[in-house]
Amino acid sequence: MNRKNGEGEQGLGARGQELENAEMSFIERLRDAWPPENWQDVSVVVAVSGGADSVSLLCSLAELRKKDPPGKLIVAHFNHRLRAAAEDDFHFVQNLAREFRLPCELGIATAELDQGGGDGVEAAARTARYEFLLKTAEKFGARYVATAHTADDQAETILHRVVRGTGLAGLAGIPRVRLLSPAVTLIRPLLDFSRADVVAYLAARQQSYCLDESNEDPSFTRNRIRHALLPQLAAQYNPNVREALIRLGQLAGEAQQVIEQQARGLLERAMKTRSADRVVVDCSRLRDVSPHLICETLIQIWKSQNWPLQQMGSDEWRTLAGEIARADQPASCLNLPGKIRAQRTDDRLELTRAP
Repeated sequence: MNRKNGEGEQGLGARGQELENAEMSFIERLRDAWPPENWQDVSVVVAVSGGADSVSLLCSLAELRKKDPPGKLIVAHFNHRLRAAAEDDFHFVQNLAREFRLPCELGIATAELDQGGGDGVEAAARTARYEFLLKTAEKFGARYVATAHTADDQAETILHRVVRGTGLAGLAGIPRVRLLSPAVTLIRPLLDFSRADVVAYLAARQQSYCLDESNEDPSFTRNRIRHALLPQLAAQYNPNVREALIRLGQLAGEAQQVIEQQARGLLERAMKTRSADRVVVDCSRLRDVSPHLICETLIQIWKSQNWPLQQMGSDEWRTLAGEIARADQPASCLNLPGKIRAQRTDDRLELTRAP
């Protein structure tokens, strides 16, 4: 395991004062971003890889938490079984949790995540990690799962989606809050913090953390964006490109909220029947609606039914929206990803999901 030590030095002098100010600033900013009164009376699972971002999140939450609150912090570490140093990372996280006298849950990938290398591995690892975090939250009755995504992650994600191709919702980037289940909410308290903020805080605390060599692996698109594309854009086009991307994400997110609000209203008007595995839509209520809003209304159906969204691409959404929008009424049937069947009969669109 590669280990990075905090660089702060205790004592008098300008450097010591600078480090102390960095630590206090980080804590106060986190207090404003996620006030302790919102979470210290419930249990929170903190995802800790051992890297700088997650270590800073754990240390700062532990510092902000009042003494002996009703809720508790639970450290959760997932071993993807992709790195030789993974066992050392876990022992580091386990020792850190012990220092704070917090429970530590270990998750281990039950199947090989290697799906051709690069981004396929990254997607599979992310899915397995969030499944583990949700199970840990359910085990402890936790209300929140906190992860340590930063503003740098946000900028990289937005640019990644631009390069790959995305819609307005994708441009909004990483959401600060989203539901993992009806009882568990995912929150990202550090989304307004930069990596420089994180490193300065850890240096002030003289807190060590792990270095993940896979973050340098150019087979991952995100790493090429982080280490090559973003620095090139900053050097040759706009030195504030990260801030510009984050601002774009904020504007896209605000616009998407308005669209989703309209889509939910349309859904309420058009939905005739709903059960756990079946939805019936009155197509006549959506016929004069723009194709984009019909797609967004369909997405709201998938979300409300907890059907798999990632398997649905833009082609599937447009095809299904076309079935709703067409004025003629011949019967038709579509088989969609996730074992979902769409059957159009007269002015009714029936969506069912097979068990």
